[in-house]
Amino acid sequence: MGCPLLGVPYAEQLRRKESALREALTAFPALRGITPETIVPSPRTVGYRNQAKLVFRHRRSPGGREVLLGVYRPGTHSVLPAERCAVHDPQLRPVLVALRREVEALAIPIFDERSRSGVLRYALARSSLSEKTVHLTLVTAEREVPRLPALVARLRASCPRLGAVSVCVNPTAGNRILSSDMRRVFGPTNLRDRVGPLELESRADAFVQANVAVAAQIYATALRWLAPAPDESALDLYCGVGALTIALGAKLRRVVGIESSETAVACALANARRAGLANVRFVAGRAEDAHAILAREGVTQVDLLIANPPRAGLSPDVRQAIAELAPGRVAYVSCDPRTLARDLDWLSRRGYPTLRLRPFDMLPQTPHLEMLALLGRGDAINDSGGSDPRQSR
Repeated sequence: MGCPLLGVPYAEQLRRKESALREALTAFPALRGITPETIVPSPRTVGYRNQAKLVFRHRRSPGGREVLLGVYRPGTHSVLPAERCAVHDPQLRPVLVALRREVEALAIPIFDERSRSGVLRYALARSSLSEKTVHLTLVTAEREVPRLPALVARLRASCPRLGAVSVCVNPTAGNRILSSDMRRVFGPTNLRDRVGPLELESRADAFVQANVAVAAQIYATALRWLAPAPDESALDLYCGVGALTIALGAKLRRVVGIESSETAVACALANARRAGLANVRFVAGRAEDAHAILAREGVTQVDLLIANPPRAGLSPDVRQAIAELAPGRVAYVSCDPRTLARDLDWLSRRGYPTLRLRPFDMLPQTPHLEMLALLGRGDAINDSGGSDPRQSR
């Protein structure tokens, strides 16, 4: 991911993002009456990102061929150096700088897209603010990585916060970075961090939000808006490693989380056990199969529903499933204003008007925007006990 807004004053970045959200809403007549709340800024505009996904590349230099570690220039396969990116958590920079340097010094073969030769393809690094550590995953085109022990030894010697290294073998063409062929080189497989009051563990191939501080704000807001009651049940679609599912589990009778990634589900189960919650269930499956999954789990009523889909938003089948489940309140977390507006329009015509909509700046220096919408049937849904949810913060 590049940072095309780097250098643009932060107030102007926020203005542009709010404008993009309003423009997306006005494309649907039914949504033109919605007034988004003021965007919540990120506490940090640089140094906030807890993960880096960088590509290895060779380029010619006066001294021969040097190793690049960076991101693709938008719309091209040209690589821009990014091991010193301003938005990365400062813990990541020493590891990434040392990685590029040592790979070059050890002459480890870099993968070439055209000839399909070489070994190193990508580097994924994640940091934990609470554990003060970094986990590194090297994506390779072959199982055997020349001089890997020497590389790891040098990294550990120069980077005291490097807590784990893994290798993921992915020889296939295409945009998918990771495969299921993961092996640990040293250190633990899972990385723990705190998101608000929650301690969560994840792996390189399990999605987590890149800005922990903003993610914590979104989760806390969703809980306030949903106003869970002890006798209610909830469904969390696209639940990831279980952050919101677990947060709800402490307040509700029963919660089921559905996630397509088996790795994320394994992490979510571990997170629920650590929290001591016996009323939370996680199921590996498709959101489109929510009805069948709930039937197997013996859940006959869904009072609250959370959806946090990928950028493509809700599929028609998932939208239909939500309407048929008829929850009283819905919290929708989105990372794309256009697909959010499309889904809000569809749900509004099925009896689920948007009661509140608040944008959050998850990724400063980029055009991306995270949003939380509250939808519900009736007019008694709020976070303060009043009759109008739009009167409370």
